[in-house]
Amino acid sequence: MRSPSISDVKGIPEEFVAAVMQVLLGEKNYSVNGDYSAPSLKPVVARIYPLFILLYAIPTAVGLTLNVMVIVYISKYKLYRDATHAFLVNLAVCHCVQSAFVLPITLMVMMIQNWVFGQFLCFFLPLLQDIPLHVAMLSHLLIAWDRKRWLTDPLKVRLPAFVCSCASWLAGLVIALPYPIYTTYLDLEIYLPGFAGVGICAVNLVDDMQEYTRGLFVIM
Repeated sequence: MRSPSISDVKGIPEEFVAAVMQVLLGEKNYSVNGDYSAPSLKPVVARIYPLFILLYAIPTAVGLTLNVMVIVYISKYKLYRDATHAFLVNLAVCHCVQSAFVLPITLMVMMIQNWVFGQFLCFFLPLLQDIPLHVAMLSHLLIAWDRKRWLTDPLKVRLPAFVCSCASWLAGLVIALPYPIYTTYLDLEIYLPGFAGVGICAVNLVDDMQEYTRGLFVIM
């Protein structure tokens, strides 16, 4: 790998210079012949990363197992015919997604110094993290609303669970969809050829997020 030239560094957008320097300075064993396309642990977790893996592995395994058991139990005894149990299935699916995908990927992002996950995951990860969260909150809201309706008038028709569950996922997608607009990916290989496969994924602070944040607060 050749050493970066002044012209290469000058080509980096100004708002990313600090982030690029942080990546470079974070490499204690920096070498012009080093392979920076491989994942590199952050120095702060280099010695204790097995502890972090254990702390994340326990809730991941327990959460995934228990939520799958809930889905299997409700499906086996056909309890999903009741609206409340159907919403619980939807809630369990959300937690399965969080346990199986969100927690492991988030742990890797937290521990690895250089972004080696590519451009797609840079924009998709915020959606993967936020959509199940919004769906879970909406599921709790639907359960409370359905129970309130039933307690007020037991003869009133229950909420259509399947339709409401699908609507909760659609609403979660709509709420989280604008987030990638404020996410920016910088491919370092364009400016530093030695950094093939390495990029910087960051929130784009250049654009104004006040309108999105205010709208999200009003919706939620």
